[in-house]
Amino acid sequence: MPTPMTPVKVGALACQRNSFLFDGFKTLVVSCEPTKNKKGEIEGYEIELQDTILFPEGGGQPSDSGFLKIVEGNRNSSKIEKILVSHVSRFGLHAKHHVNDYIEPGTTVEVAVDEQKRMDYMQQHTGQHLLSAILERNYKVETVSWSMGGIITKKKPVLEPSDYFNYIELNRKLTLDEITNVSDEINQLIINFPQEIIVEERIGEETVDEVSTSKIPDDYDLSKGVLRTIHIGDIDSNPCCGTHLKCTSQIGSILILSNQSAVRGSNSRLYFMCGKRVSLYAKSVNKILLDSKNLLSCSETQISEKITRQTKQIQQLNKREQYWIKRLARTASEELMNTLKASGKKRAYFMEEEYGTLELLLQIHKEVSNFLKDDTEGYEIILCGYERQTNTGSLLILSESGEKIANLAANLGSILQNLKGGGGKKGGKWQGKITSISNAEFAALSDHLSHDFASC
Repeated sequence: MPTPMTPVKVGALACQRNSFLFDGFKTLVVSCEPTKNKKGEIEGYEIELQDTILFPEGGGQPSDSGFLKIVEGNRNSSKIEKILVSHVSRFGLHAKHHVNDYIEPGTTVEVAVDEQKRMDYMQQHTGQHLLSAILERNYKVETVSWSMGGIITKKKPVLEPSDYFNYIELNRKLTLDEITNVSDEINQLIINFPQEIIVEERIGEETVDEVSTSKIPDDYDLSKGVLRTIHIGDIDSNPCCGTHLKCTSQIGSILILSNQSAVRGSNSRLYFMCGKRVSLYAKSVNKILLDSKNLLSCSETQISEKITRQTKQIQQLNKREQYWIKRLARTASEELMNTLKASGKKRAYFMEEEYGTLELLLQIHKEVSNFLKDDTEGYEIILCGYERQTNTGSLLILSESGEKIANLAANLGSILQNLKGGGGKKGGKWQGKITSISNAEFAALSDHLSHDFASC
């Protein structure tokens, strides 16, 4: 039987004492307990190590991921197995590593961290501390909470540009001048005046009067645990359990967005990113600029002007299109009603084979409805539009009889395989969309309508 081992408490883990331990760390497995799904089936294991360099989620920082390498024999023997640690959870003072394989307690393992992920998280986390500190010091703006942006997972090993941004929730909105000044000052502290970052540890019930403990989780027993305070030069001192850089120069750079979003009354979210994410974001933005420049046939400085000009042109074209849709709808509805009245069947149809949008059909329906208010009875009207560019279509069935609408919908549905729609159970309008239409179906539809309905 292996000798019982006491695991190191969260707060004093190896990853918290030295955030730059990435691999080669040997420790012992203290416990390995199965995790079960709702059916009672084992779906994995939670391993507690005597100590670990894998950080459990906390302080707004996601957990690390990495590997456990089972070691056989003495420290010089070869590694015989490598087991993935998907994430690490904190339960009070304990860190539990989530794996898919059972490891016997007492086994020696070598722990390795996903270094790229750890560095990314430390850059964002330390950057957040610095940003919040400058806002508090210079403008008395309080950080209510913060959230790290994109999280690298097995399912998503590479972040998208939209994932790069973190945010801090502030007790008020910043002005553009304040954002500019804060950004300039932080980048100065990163590039020209780097600040040393020191972690202070206080054990048990030591006096902590000068440090607020309000953000310590309720399930963390501070009387038995460790209070860690992160000092950034003489700029900031804040309790935090997360992993941090050694110097502000390691942040690399910070980018703060000028646009903010309002939350919870007068509070505001300020979006930012740090480190490698800034350079990756710059590359993606540069590609967008190059693509835009090529599409618009202009220089980078002319993009905004050209988009503005083209937007106005599109607006004018849309107004012109609306005008002609209404003109066409009015003419089509008059012809449709004349055809309907002249037809002994009281059945008529309209079909647009090139640009038959739903918008056009609805406008015709609107115009036709004005005529139908008079004394027209027993009518059956089909409005059909076909958009050749997308190979789709729209269809309206109009009648005062819900029974007639149902029969017509069934007949047309037997011709058009991809016709879906509804409405008109008590008469009025049935509206449908043809998600895809073949040439054969279109020919069959045209033939059916030309035989049973009068064309306008």
